[in-house]
Formats: sequence, C-alpha cells, structure tokens
Amino acid sequence: MPPIKIKSLNFESPPFRKLGSISIPFAERITVIAGHNGIGKSTILALVANGSGLSDAANPSYFNRAFQANLNEIIHLDYSKEYEDYKNNGAELPSPFIEYEIDGEKLNKRCAITSRTARREVRVVSRNDPHKDKLNPDGSVQVGKDAKVPLPTLYLGMTRMLPVGECDPALVNSILDNTINDDDATFIQTFINNVIPSGRNCSGTNNITTQSIKGTKKTTKHPDYAHSAKCVSLGQDSLSAIATALASFQKLKRDKTDYPGGLLVIDELDAGFHPYAQKRLVKALANAAKKLQLQVLVTTHSVNLIEAIHPDSNPIGPGGKHDDAVVYLTDTLEPRVATSCTLQEIKRDMSLEPPPVIIPVKTKTLKIYLEDPEAHFVLERLLTRKLKMRVKREAGVNLKAIPLSAGCDNLIGFQQHDSYFRTVLIVLDADASIKGAGKRTKNIIKLPGAVDSKGRGLSPERSLYEFIQSLATNTSKYPKSRIELAKMTISSDYLQNHLLDGDTNINERKSAKKWMNARLHYIKDWMLYELWLKEHPTQVKKFEDELVEAAITTAKLAL
Repeated sequence: MPPIKIKSLNFESPPFRKLGSISIPFAERITVIAGHNGIGKSTILALVANGSGLSDAANPSYFNRAFQANLNEIIHLDYSKEYEDYKNNGAELPSPFIEYEIDGEKLNKRCAITSRTARREVRVVSRNDPHKDKLNPDGSVQVGKDAKVPLPTLYLGMTRMLPVGECDPALVNSILDNTINDDDATFIQTFINNVIPSGRNCSGTNNITTQSIKGTKKTTKHPDYAHSAKCVSLGQDSLSAIATALASFQKLKRDKTDYPGGLLVIDELDAGFHPYAQKRLVKALANAAKKLQLQVLVTTHSVNLIEAIHPDSNPIGPGGKHDDAVVYLTDTLEPRVATSCTLQEIKRDMSLEPPPVIIPVKTKTLKIYLEDPEAHFVLERLLTRKLKMRVKREAGVNLKAIPLSAGCDNLIGFQQHDSYFRTVLIVLDADASIKGAGKRTKNIIKLPGAVDSKGRGLSPERSLYEFIQSLATNTSKYPKSRIELAKMTISSDYLQNHLLDGDTNINERKSAKKWMNARLHYIKDWMLYELWLKEHPTQVKKFEDELVEAAITTAKLAL
C-alpha cells in the first residue's frame, strides 16, 4: 500500500464550535499544537483522530483494540446546541474537512455532523468530498465515501494518566506478558529507558508487565523496573502508554504487508514529565516516528516541549526542511494560527505579556556633495527608487544630494582640512581626476560619462552634447533612442534646431554649462539624459556598484 499522509484540517463557515476560517497544517513527522485553555486543541485532536483508522480485528494494537479512534470517545458533542438548534433554525451545519495525501493524490474528508435521533446523540462521520468512493490510480487503496481513511490511528488521551494508586486494588490487573514479541518487548524497554532511565540494563531481561484498570480503557505495558509496575510515577505510566502505542505500530508494520504508515495522536504530551524528560521524549519520539513512518500529533502547554520542536531551536542549512512543526493558536474568542511565530513571541503570548513597544528607528541620511547643479541633475536620474532601496538595504542609510557649486579640486581638498568631509559621499564629474591616498578617497566616486579618443572621461554637459550630435547626424547609432524619440514625434531636425544650433564651445566649461542650462527644458521633456543612461548600461551598473560600496564604507564613519 502506498504511503498515506494527513496534510491539514480546515475549518470554514459556519465554525465548528469556535473554530472557523482557519487551517491547521501538519508536519511530516511531529506536529505540536499549543495555545491557551479552551482554544480548541482537543477538538482538533478529536476530529483528526476520527477521520482515519482500521477496523481490522485480525491486527489489534497492544491496547487490545483496533487501530482507530472515534470522536465521541474523545470529546462530547451536545445534541441540543450542536445539532438540534441548527436544524430548528434551518442553519447549515459546520463541516470542516481534513486533507489527506495518498500516494501523492489529494483526498478531502468532510467531518459531517449526523445524529442518532432516538438516542439524542451526535456523531461525526468522515465523508469524501466529492461524496463518492475514492480509488487511487493504481487501485491499491479504495476509500469508501463514508469510510475512514485506511491510515492506522491510535489516540492517547488523559486516561493514560489515571493513577493506579488511587484505584481500587481489586480493579487493577498486573500480569507478566508472555505473548509479546521479543522485538517489541525490547523496543518498549529501550524507548522508556531512553527517556526515564529505570536503572536496569536494557540488554538483560525482556520481561514485560501488562497493566490495566477494569472499567476503563487504560492498558499499558511496562518493562522490568526495580519496583512493581503498580508503583510507577505518573510520568512513567504515561511514558509506558506512549511506548505501548509505538510498539503496536511496530507490530503492525511487521505483520501487515500493506502498511501505509500511521498516525499517533496524544493529548497533553508533557503531562507528568520533568522538563528534561520532555526533551528526551521528543528526541525518542522523533526517532521512533521516522523508523515507523508515523505522523505524530500532540498538544501541550509546556514551553520546554515547544522549544524542543520549534525551528528557532533547530536551525537547518540552506535548502533544508523541518520535519516537525509548532502550530500555535492565539485568541481564545476567535482562534487563529499565529503564522511564522517566533519562540519568543509564543512564550510572550503564553504569559499574556504585552508585546514590547517598538520605537521606529529613523534611517540615517548620508549626504552626497556634488560639483554643481548640472551634476545634481544627472545624479537625480541615476538615483532610481530601486537603487535607493539597495543603498538603504545594504548600507542602512537614505541619500541626500547637495550641489555645492565648487570645483572638483575644492571638493577633494575639503577632506584634507576637515574630517567631516570623510563622512559624506563626494560625487565628481566623469572628467575629474581623483588624487590622494586610497583611504581618503573611498568616499569619492565619479558620475558615468562618455570618453574621448584618449579614454578620458567627459563632463555631463559634453557627454550629453555628443550623444545628441550622434542622434542628429548619424542614423546608424542608438536605434533604440531614435525609436523612443519618434514616439514623442521628435526628429533629428528638432534636435538640430533646438539643441545644437548656436555658438557653443562644448569643450569650454562656462560655454558648456550655458548651453545646457539654456536648453534644460528640452533635455528634461525629451528625456535625453535618461536615453543616454539606457544606452550605456555597463557604465550605469559600474556607478551603482561603486555608489553602494562607497555608501557602506562611509556610513560606518558617519553613524
């Protein structure tokens, strides 16, 4: 038989009791459900345990019952409030559903509320959704439309904690078990000794004592202690019940040729255990679950048990996956799953400690000094939202550009006389020459720009002028920019008439600035500098990387 897994329990509207519009996911191995009293944890366990099981009397568990559980044996449903009132008001009954996976195929089971009117009893029946028999592709698993999913299931409730010492001795049966398989006896001994050492050598006797209380469902198998099995502590008694359940699955896996895995459901797993024993129990339970192909679903109020399972305490490497999970429910009035809840947040909610007031930290601002307004115009187009976010993410600062109307030599010289200028970024034109020791120039970068025949950088004004000249006179260069200009109905004649005509010496600083400022509105409206940037992605990328690197270095000095 292919593996059968339970994936989630899903509540819709109307809610089942107080659980509505909420999904409970289940891990591959151990799922710990936690939350305040009365939030619905036991309801979740009951619905899940009720959905699956085997009725095969030929393969009973060591509890002398089939591998299945029924909701009405776990929680009580009130006939009047949870069934009759709905019917009398013509209201829709709650119908949560469980999602299973059988050999990779999805199966949904509705938890349908039905009644036995003569006895005024309510029960929950698992019904396929859609309501018809389900057969997996290879025909190896058939799930009847009103049948339990054939996943072996055992439920351990608080009956396992019923103290033997408080019972009438006449009701307590404690006999040496001569029928248990030796491998299962060894398993029980080893499992219990790994959690609460008995003081006896596990390699010695394999004696197992079966202990039960008449009139109850309490049955446990105990290893050979240094004392009578009737004298065990509550923790040892609970542990023996868990070991008995696991040994039952081991027996079933050995005896049943079509074993699909199993589901073990335990209420209040931590009950009776010292915090240290809880951690040992989780480890032993995880190992057994892996070996026996089990999914284990438990509830707890123990911080230690939650911590033992929570991913914050169990880091994994890249690409790794947690086999266990903590599902923490919050808000007893309208329960919801606290998704991605940290261990500290869970601890705080368990104590109802108000969350700490988080004072927003204002992001520091790193100033950028530039030579002149023309350089500022260029930088504004380079500082895209994406680049600003990258600087904020990697350097932890916002940027503020300030044109100083100072030459490049003056800007570079400032930091030689005032250390403050080492705590700001200095962005120079591409034609500038950066001189000085390496440490003193890590905060200085240059704008992207065109280069002359000797490979020397050109000023923003000259870079733009030569770009426009090419667009106006050379039809083979910058075809993408020509297309963009054509969309704006800007031809080469427009460029020549409005931008290039006139007496301009672009190689002379004052003349170049005068040319650019006089035509700035055309340059802006026709987005000419933006087009230059798109045509030179390599230079833009180089500038962006240098800006981020300089910001990271300078921010450490400035903050």
